[in-house]
Amino acid sequence: MEREVTMISFSGGRSSAYMVDRLLKELPLTEVVVCFANTGKEEPETLDFVHACDLHWHGAVRWLEYDPVERFRQVSYETASRKGEPFTAMIDQHGYLPNVVWRFCTQDLKIRVIKHFMMSLGHLHWTNAVGIRYDEPRRWAKVRAIGEKERWETWLPLVDWRITNAQVLEYWRTIPFDMKLKHYQGNCDLCFLKGKNKIKRILTDHPEKADWWMEQEEKVGGTFRKGFPLADLMDLMRRAPTLFDYEDPDIECFCNAD
Repeated sequence: MEREVTMISFSGGRSSAYMVDRLLKELPLTEVVVCFANTGKEEPETLDFVHACDLHWHGAVRWLEYDPVERFRQVSYETASRKGEPFTAMIDQHGYLPNVVWRFCTQDLKIRVIKHFMMSLGHLHWTNAVGIRYDEPRRWAKVRAIGEKERWETWLPLVDWRITNAQVLEYWRTIPFDMKLKHYQGNCDLCFLKGKNKIKRILTDHPEKADWWMEQEEKVGGTFRKGFPLADLMDLMRRAPTLFDYEDPDIECFCNAD
């Protein structure tokens, strides 16, 4: 009989890391697999944070990336892609871009990568622990629904533990390292689900981050956001610097979770 195993999906954010830390202390290590799927577009600070966590957990994290032939590959902090290589390969494989309606980047670059890795270990079914907090009720049903027709049962430990963002932040004040991202950034450097105000703030600090995204739009002849090419946004920012100074809410996305 196959042994029970819990796959802990580590997004690279604080809440997710809090969940991993507790589960590694509370579950037998022989029954836990910690996975971090790198898209190549994670912020450098995210990779640094995952690395610091991995050292703190004595190398418990399995670093994974999308591979169009083998479906996944194992990497490390040192060898992890930092120029969008897995994301580019996925776009080339499809021939078109993910978008607000069909966000297959999360499916292909994270969920399926981890699925194929778990299957390569011989697991036919597992529990998938995801770091959605108790104060994020709108995300509960969406995340739970992903595993209904898959090989895993979704478990939200932070919901069961009634953990809020304030508790997570308090916890990280007790740890000698922390995530260095600014509050308007997210793990995926210029995710098309970010609000325009956040994109503007990021590009004001680092205009070079737009290069990869514009290259993909030009290559495919499409846009990540319908009717809104990133090149046009850059032009608007130059011509009307105050245009997106209002708060524009993000569209919820697993990869941008704190």
